[in-house]
Amino acid sequence: MQPDFQYCIEALPKVSRTFAPTIRLLPKGLDMPVTVAYLLFRIADTVEDSHHLAVNQKRAMLTVYARIFSADGETATEEFMQMIKILPRETDDEKLVYDLNKVLSVFYTFSPTVRQQIGKWVVEMSVGMKKYAQELKKRRFTFLKTMHELEEYTYYVAGTVGYLLTELFSYSSQKITPQLKGRLEQFAESFGKGLQMVNIIRDMATDLRRGQSYIPDELLKKYHLTRESIFDMENAARAEMMFNELIQYAVKHLDRAVKYILLIPKEETRIRLFCLLPLFWAMRTLQKIQENTLDLLKNEKIKITRASIRKEFWAALINMRSNRLMRRHYLNIRNDFKNIPSIPASI
Repeated sequence: MQPDFQYCIEALPKVSRTFAPTIRLLPKGLDMPVTVAYLLFRIADTVEDSHHLAVNQKRAMLTVYARIFSADGETATEEFMQMIKILPRETDDEKLVYDLNKVLSVFYTFSPTVRQQIGKWVVEMSVGMKKYAQELKKRRFTFLKTMHELEEYTYYVAGTVGYLLTELFSYSSQKITPQLKGRLEQFAESFGKGLQMVNIIRDMATDLRRGQSYIPDELLKKYHLTRESIFDMENAARAEMMFNELIQYAVKHLDRAVKYILLIPKEETRIRLFCLLPLFWAMRTLQKIQENTLDLLKNEKIKITRASIRKEFWAALINMRSNRLMRRHYLNIRNDFKNIPSIPASI
């Protein structure tokens, strides 16, 4: 089994931007289930996002993929591996799909409870992705229509991840009692959604230029914009206002993500650090986007500097044992935003 374990470890940083740098910080015994779970999520996401597959092909593949985590798993795996032969094998994400059996071989070494936890949420994501699967040549007619649809879409692609992490954290830690797990679940969805919204906002201009969009029609109409007119300089002020509303929406979820992390027992320092780093990096990314929205519309890549990444790493390391320090650092970052609603008293 060792080569397959090594494969999963090496595949993760090739397909993950947010969690790969932090998963290795998790306690031994938790890092590999989280790694495998992420890779299984990523396979579903790759099928859903592929430009080479028609909608009916995506939905058929995701249906079979979900069956892998049922009693019919072995047959479904063979069927899925036959179906993906129409998928190119060019990107790291696509290569991961073809290496599904290596990921599954590690998955089957986990306890029945861990397999059930991971399988449950991979199925939930796959079922949701079928609903939002798009086809490249028809993307212009299948965008999200309302903010409610954006909320639902981010639940399937990221909120599910928050719930799965909570399941795995609870299983691995005696400090996370069933009662505490229930409290964590109140904020788990926002932990995933907030981080996903940062990715969506950061990549929004690039996605638009390749015919893909996650901006709901409802929001475009509010600011008298279209997906094409966003890039016209005469509309820059309204486009900036629209982006700022999306940033507010992301921060609303990240405010709840802070509550999620504050509930994690202080003794679970590695789990706290795993959660804190993406949160701090996400806030700094949103901050930079807000300061450079016009550059984003000009298709310039906006990302935080290595110095900022290191700074937030040390801030997380210093603050992770103290709820007071964690809260203060988060609020210090939050206070640097413009036009964000007042800080919730409950944070």
